Amino acid sequence: MKKVMFRKGLLAALLAACVALPQSAPFTPASYASGRTAGEVTASQTNLKLGSSAKDGYDRYIARYEGTPAPKQALIVKASAFSAAEGMAPRLVGGVEGADGEVLETSDAGTVSWSIDVPEDGLYEMAVRYRAMAGKGSNMAREIWIDGKLPFAEAKNIVFSRVWKNDGETVRDEKGNDMYTPQSEALQWQVSAAQSSDGRYSEPFRFYLSKGKHKLSLVSVKEPMMIDYIKLDRAKAVPAYEEIKAGYERDGRKAARDAFVKVQGEAAGMKSSSSLVPMMDRRSPATEPYHVSKVRLNTIGSYEAGQWIEWEFDVPQNGLYKIGVKYEQNISRGVTSYRKVMIDGEVPFAELEAVPFEFATGWQLGELGPGDGGEPYLFYLTEGKHRLRMDVTLGDMAAFLRTIESSVLELNTIYRKIVMITGTVPDEYRDYQLDVKLPEIIGKFREQADIIAAISERLERTSGGGENTGTLGRLVYQLRDMADHPGTIARRLETFKSNTGSLGTWVFTMKEMPLAIDYIVVASPERKMPRASASFLANAKHQAGTFFASFFNDYNAFGSGKEGAETIKVWITMGLDQAKIMKRMIEETFAPATGISVELQVVTEPVLLQAMLAGRGPDVAFAVPDDKPLNYALRGGVEDLSGYPGFAELKSEYHESAFVPYEFDGATYALPVEQYFPVLYYRKDILEELGLTVPQTWDDVYAMIPELQKHNLLFGFPIQVLVKTGSNVQENASLPINQTYGTMLFQEDGELYQNGNKKSALDTEKSVQAFMQWSELYTTYKLPLTTDFVNRFRSGEMPIGIYDYNRANVVSVVAPELNGIWDFTLVPGTRKPDGTIRREVPASGSGAVMLKSSAHKDAAWTFMRWWAEAKTQARYGWENEALFGPAGRVATANREAADLLAWQAKDYKTIMAQWEWAKGIPQVPGGYFTGRHLDNAFRSVVISNEDPREAIEKYTIYINDEIKKKREEFGYPAE
Repeated sequence: MKKVMFRKGLLAALLAACVALPQSAPFTPASYASGRTAGEVTASQTNLKLGSSAKDGYDRYIARYEGTPAPKQALIVKASAFSAAEGMAPRLVGGVEGADGEVLETSDAGTVSWSIDVPEDGLYEMAVRYRAMAGKGSNMAREIWIDGKLPFAEAKNIVFSRVWKNDGETVRDEKGNDMYTPQSEALQWQVSAAQSSDGRYSEPFRFYLSKGKHKLSLVSVKEPMMIDYIKLDRAKAVPAYEEIKAGYERDGRKAARDAFVKVQGEAAGMKSSSSLVPMMDRRSPATEPYHVSKVRLNTIGSYEAGQWIEWEFDVPQNGLYKIGVKYEQNISRGVTSYRKVMIDGEVPFAELEAVPFEFATGWQLGELGPGDGGEPYLFYLTEGKHRLRMDVTLGDMAAFLRTIESSVLELNTIYRKIVMITGTVPDEYRDYQLDVKLPEIIGKFREQADIIAAISERLERTSGGGENTGTLGRLVYQLRDMADHPGTIARRLETFKSNTGSLGTWVFTMKEMPLAIDYIVVASPERKMPRASASFLANAKHQAGTFFASFFNDYNAFGSGKEGAETIKVWITMGLDQAKIMKRMIEETFAPATGISVELQVVTEPVLLQAMLAGRGPDVAFAVPDDKPLNYALRGGVEDLSGYPGFAELKSEYHESAFVPYEFDGATYALPVEQYFPVLYYRKDILEELGLTVPQTWDDVYAMIPELQKHNLLFGFPIQVLVKTGSNVQENASLPINQTYGTMLFQEDGELYQNGNKKSALDTEKSVQAFMQWSELYTTYKLPLTTDFVNRFRSGEMPIGIYDYNRANVVSVVAPELNGIWDFTLVPGTRKPDGTIRREVPASGSGAVMLKSSAHKDAAWTFMRWWAEAKTQARYGWENEALFGPAGRVATANREAADLLAWQAKDYKTIMAQWEWAKGIPQVPGGYFTGRHLDNAFRSVVISNEDPREAIEKYTIYINDEIKKKREEFGYPAE
């Protein structure tokens, strides 16, 4: 299946059923059917002003300068003429291919500035000629500052994409199946306008500059970049097709004759992401190239705003041509996917700013044109090579999504104000008189209902509504009903919160623009386009052929290598999409270099233990939770890895805490794969509103909690340690400690075990004091025992909390309305007499094990070492993020690999600083009782009001009894 299908598995499912376009029907850009500019939604159509309501957002910024004339002359600023630099040492380099004179190399952090003399007042578009440099493989990101400040919030994240290409022919295995198409970066100069990286604005940003001297600064957020020049110019007007057509007639342009050029989608020359790779579609014999039984990588797809794919084609003569696209959009029901179409780097006419591709259940072939039976658009092309590029854009949806994001933020603010009065669990029999205490919310309910209803109505007209507008309709009804009956608001608060959360999810799903392409046709006007679907006979032959081939071909095999090669079996407890990434990496690098064949299989973790006990397990298994490798080792199930060649060298790439859970009695039973530890998240806007600062110590936390509680807000603490295995997240009660307790314990030099890990240390004075401190959060401060951090953080009900650092990726993806108003930093610490602050935190994760029963231990170790190395882990991280976006960023345990992942410079600095304080959780025989009885002691104190010291001492006896019993059972001397 196409790549867009993979995204569906991780993030959101938008299933298919809507009306398809007729085959060979011209596309109809919805924005031009009404005669307006792409992506523009006027107030007259909705009776409301659409766009973001953020006070520091671009919509308000550009509105302030409405009517400002466009400048008459452009200004080019050579990068080599920079005036100042701070936090970096930019370097002038000469002799770079494609550049005239010296260019400027800028690093991934710091600021470089230019003094510019603007010739006249005006709104300027800003374009940068740049070239990527060696880095972490992700796109470059910069902030644009003018005269020492951000002109608008969106200028904080201007993205400059790298360029990737197919690096040679598709590789086939010994059976004739396509395996993968190698990808490599194309280091070349590009000119890119400063514009929205997420597609929420269809046009490049415009910056107001008055006549005279100004300071222009680029602040590095991510990745180094080479800059040639910065160009400030007026917005370029793109003519309408009718104007272009008149020009054809005026200039005597003639139609090409008997020309037909077909460009295969998978043969794309350039692309914005290494994840935009050729994919397989075997459902129809009309897909090209086709084979009845062999795998053919014959399509390519994109879905995320900002992505683009470019094809090169050669036309035989000067003349007018039409263009057809064989495409499929069968992922997002009722959603129109938009693409900006460019020829040779330019949009030929305005109608191609947002070409719509409607939902359809099968492959379609349409000519670019106005629709409604009109003639297809014609393009004048000269003989020779040309480039066609398709950029993912949000089209009409851009303004809608900005508006809805503002509504989500406004509704969450209203929810928070209500909670400040009612609490999170209001008394349904009490009249809180919210319309009296918060009189403004009634008007805001009606205002937001009108905005959301207007957008819903527009979507009903353009896409037929259905599941795309159901979420909107439910919330509109509730908002209006609560406005009419304010006495019901308190008892409907939970539903209101849920519907607002669903609205945020709606934004997340609607911004995806999936589209797969089989081929593109450039033909003279008289030529007919091919059929999109195969004939009845061809389909019958295809069905019969695939049926018989299924008896001889295993299409679900994840093998690699050549027949006769040594083969190892690897089981992974991750997702199918991650398995496909691993498979491709194995085929491209590991198998050719080692000659070892690898069979991958996706399993659940409990299956591993059963298979191991039955003697039918794999050679290697991962990602196995922290507490499992020792349990397997005690039962003779897994191998000690410490004696294998290169182990010590590999271990040096990891923080010492990563190996602690896998070490016992001088042996090491796993290699770390993932590692997690907590950081402190906080909402800047809410803390500022309440006059609070980010706490540095636990004393600061204890002072903050009552201030938050005065407003019925919460400080968030994790109740149980979360274990992540691949794309799965689960609570695991067998892990030894709660993160909050572990943080308090380790910051006071406490330990979980004593006497060489032969006895529990939970009854020592430091452990008891940490336990009392932890339980007081829930007895004295009455914090809740359950929490949903991401949703409560999003709503503002929990404006600050301690959770895994990788939650940052989740928040950034599912709560885009919070961009710029939240951050994370180091956890609160314990201040020592010398004034320093200790910030130790417990770490958890998963590892890779080699089974004792493996008959291929040397080959298995070769694979494990390859997989755990920084270079391999970094590439796996890049591939995941390229496929899934920031939500797919892996929490690799390899510190050198983490250095290569696409974190922003400031976030990476925070993560590395907190990592230095991470402490691994040792595992011991019978250690599963530690987490179990620590939890029992905690709940007996919080729920049953038992004395904390008595509770922890009582349960420590049970823990020690189990440790003693298990040590004796497995042949280790008891304490």
